[in-house]
Amino acid sequence: MDAEKVGKRIAELRKAQNLTQKELAAKLHITDGAVSKWERGINFPDLSLLEPLAAALHTSVIQLLSLEDATNHEVADALSEISLAEKQHLVKELKNRALINTVIGLVLAAALFTASKIFANHNIYGLSQICTTGMLGPIGTLIGSEIYLIRRLRKLSC
Repeated sequence: MDAEKVGKRIAELRKAQNLTQKELAAKLHITDGAVSKWERGINFPDLSLLEPLAAALHTSVIQLLSLEDATNHEVADALSEISLAEKQHLVKELKNRALINTVIGLVLAAALFTASKIFANHNIYGLSQICTTGMLGPIGTLIGSEIYLIRRLRKLSC
């Protein structure tokens, strides 16, 4: 199944209904950016949106995916392919977010260590140093959970 081909079909059907991307998105309760991504072939619509999308465009899911001449087995394969592409996209997005959160956590930890060291060098003890060192626990938890997520996502993507 070709995401660009499906995207062009969605754009054709949307334009035939005289709908803008924003109007179609409003009917489906999604962003117009999602419709744009479909139409550009960046990704497929979510499986749960195929029927509402087809209904909004006054067509069937089979026609929407240009599978009119396909056998039942080919239709099932096409939907499986969309599901796999959706899973791969989600895993990639989650990995990117986890990596960003890990980097942010490491930067925060370094900043807290530095602040704590500065406070100690200037003989500033008490609440300020307790707050800075006290934040290391939650930041460590953030870093640990994101690393755990990255490892789990590696197993999922295999």
